[in-house]
Amino acid sequence: MDERLTKQIQGSSGTSKEEIETGLVETLVEVGGDPLTVRGARDTLSAVLGKVKKGSVQLIGRRKDEMTVMISLKDLVDLVSVAMKPQTFGEALDAMGFEPLGRRIIVARGRNRRPLKRYREIDDLKSDLTM
Repeated sequence: MDERLTKQIQGSSGTSKEEIETGLVETLVEVGGDPLTVRGARDTLSAVLGKVKKGSVQLIGRRKDEMTVMISLKDLVDLVSVAMKPQTFGEALDAMGFEPLGRRIIVARGRNRRPLKRYREIDDLKSDLTM
C-alpha cells in the first residue's frame, strides 16, 4: 500500500465528507494514475487486475459521484487497520503536515504568588464533620 494513501486517511479526521472525498480522489489519482472509463476498465480488465494485485489502486469512472475504486483485499485490510488505529499526538501532527518552527519557543514565567493558606485547621474540619 502506498504511504500517501495511508497518510491521507489518517489526516482525514475532523473534516467534512466533501473534503475527504476530494482528498481521496486526488491521492488515488497520484497513486494509481488517471481514472479509467468503465469501457476502458472492461477492455483491459486483466491488466487492471494485475496492477491491483501488485499493490496499486485504480479509479474507474469520470465523475466523483459515480467513481469506483479497485483495491486488493490485502490493501483494504491495511487501510482499515490504519483507520482503526488510535493516533498519538505526534502522528496526528505528521498526518496533517505539521512543520516545526525550527527554533525554540521561550515561554515567560507566571507571576510569583504567595502560597495559599488554610483558613481553618484540620481539627476544626473534623469537628464540623462529626456534628
